[in-house]
Order: sequence, then structure tokens, then C-alpha cells
Amino acid sequence: MRLVGGRRFAVVWASALLLTGCAGSTQGTPAASGDSSTTTTTVAAGPEPFDPCTIPKSAVTASGLDVSTERPDFAGITTYPGWKNCAWDGPSDNPWYFLLVQSSINSLDQYLSSPQNVGQVPVQVGLRAAVQHNVSGDGMPLEGCSIALDASGNLIIFILHKIGSKDLLGDPCTEVAKHAEDLQSYLPE
Repeated sequence: MRLVGGRRFAVVWASALLLTGCAGSTQGTPAASGDSSTTTTTVAAGPEPFDPCTIPKSAVTASGLDVSTERPDFAGITTYPGWKNCAWDGPSDNPWYFLLVQSSINSLDQYLSSPQNVGQVPVQVGLRAAVQHNVSGDGMPLEGCSIALDASGNLIIFILHKIGSKDLLGDPCTEVAKHAEDLQSYLPE
């Protein structure tokens, strides 16, 4: 397993912090225990988001990603209720980027309304309407690109970001669009 670089962790952590603002509330019912001075709270389990790590390994490999680098729960995102993710590095012969696929029970509108998601451009992924936006640590140069879409009530975000100080060997938006197109048939209908 490779270590998470500071910049890569910062991008994912910023996404996680942004995304927690989108999380819905959980309803609980206080339940009294045998001792009337002690109470416990039971939290009702909500719907589970799609798990991107269930995308078949053969599809991940066919898309040009290195399946041996799979990282479920990249940067601890699942500590936030209603989120799951999975990450893979780009081509094994020269991995200059990683692809992170995040899934949430939150809505696409909630995600897109964040001021952090600037430069939104409507795109098509298969038959699904989607939105692409650039990802960069400080605005420029472009370090990555994301595509967000709805898949049966799941917010799915494909995030492609360059690895650390590696050079860009292609256009991040072209690469993320290719992977989103290759993997979209494995998402919930």
C-alpha cells in the first residue's frame, strides 16, 4: 500500500469536510435502561450508499487502472455517515494519477451547491446527465478533475487527481471522463 501524500490527503480531506455539511440527520430514540438515571440513545440505521469497491476488478483493470492499488475507505471517508469510496492508481506502467470513486446518499444538487465546486460544465456519462468540474489545490495549474452524477438516489463522484509531484501526462478531465464512461454501467440503475 502506498502512503498518502500530503497534497492528496488535503484534497480528499477537504472533500470530506465539504461533504459532511451535506449529510442528512439521523433520528434516534432515547431508550431508558434498567437504571432510571442512565439513558442510552439508539440511532436508526439509514440507507447505505453504493460501495464503489464492488465494481468488478475486471472492469477496473479494463479501464486502465491498477487494481492492485485498490484502497477502500480512502482517507477515512466512511467515518462520515452515508459515504463510501474506493481509490485506484492509474496505469501501472506509469501511474501519474489516482481515481477516487465516492458514493453518498446525499443529492447531486447538495453537492453542486457548494462554492468549492466551481467551473461546472454539464456532461453526459452513458445515458446519465452529469456535471464536471476542475480540481486544483490553489486554482491553477489544473491538478485534477471530477464528474458527479446521480445513480438511483446515490450521489457518485469520480475524482481524478495527479499523484504528488508527478508530472501531468494527460488531461485530467479527459482521463476522468474515460473512467466514468468505462465504469458507469456498474453503478446502480
